[in-house]
Amino acid sequence: MKKALLATPVAVAATLAFSGCGGTPPGAPQTVSEDCTPRDEGLTTLKEGVLTVAQYEYVPFSMSDSPGTLTGLEGDVLTKFAEFECLTLEINKGDSPAMITSVATGRADTTLGSWYRTEERAEKVRLSAPVVTSPFSSVTKEGIDTIDGLKDLEIGVGQGLIGVDDLKGALSGLKIYQNDDAVFDDIAAGRIDGSVQGYIAGVQYLKKHDVEGFTVTPLQPDERVPATREAGQTNFPVNKDNEALGEALDGVVEEMRASGELDEIAEKYDLDPQVMHPGEPNLL
Repeated sequence: MKKALLATPVAVAATLAFSGCGGTPPGAPQTVSEDCTPRDEGLTTLKEGVLTVAQYEYVPFSMSDSPGTLTGLEGDVLTKFAEFECLTLEINKGDSPAMITSVATGRADTTLGSWYRTEERAEKVRLSAPVVTSPFSSVTKEGIDTIDGLKDLEIGVGQGLIGVDDLKGALSGLKIYQNDDAVFDDIAAGRIDGSVQGYIAGVQYLKKHDVEGFTVTPLQPDERVPATREAGQTNFPVNKDNEALGEALDGVVEEMRASGELDEIAEKYDLDPQVMHPGEPNLL
């Protein structure tokens, strides 16, 4: 359910290596077989033959537990895209607020990690076709489904959550964290009463932090928090000057949806395949 547009440096942490069309698994030497034919001829990226991806850890969308892997609902899709286009992957690892800025300023070709299609982002980057949908939800013991129901609780959210400024006006007990792991550490320790997340992320973070007794509940529409009115759709943003790359991403996403590959990815992460069918594109 992400993220704010803040200028924070992205630290290059790792190079993700795999074979483009050779069929070798993640972690193989960073080469593309000589006979690889790209799906879209003539694509331009920041580095020839390389797709540079701004990445941060956001379960289950974006995970990289070693220099040779990129996984998750969206990580698997980008890995497949690079394979289709005969590109190797280079990961620029950083904190979530730096991701969109990195793409907009030409330091990364794209990014991942549940970046919703929003009007604000559409002004700064070229948004791709929708990938995943996940409604704005509460994470509480009580299963609260309204913004007003959260008013008397201490709620923690990551600093890049979409709608965080709206939530500040609606919830006096809102606490802002550097990242979502810190939020769920405090939930597990009993220091805060809950969180607001995308439905998928909320479910996964409860599992990741072994938190029991909490429920992830979609929030009812509330005019004060526009993100509650329509389910968000994630995407792969690209720089506005690279329309061809955006169109190629659109095409691969739609082909993988039509072939059932996106459904298989959802099932791989124990999710209903319907999360990969967000419907017509919208802007929050």
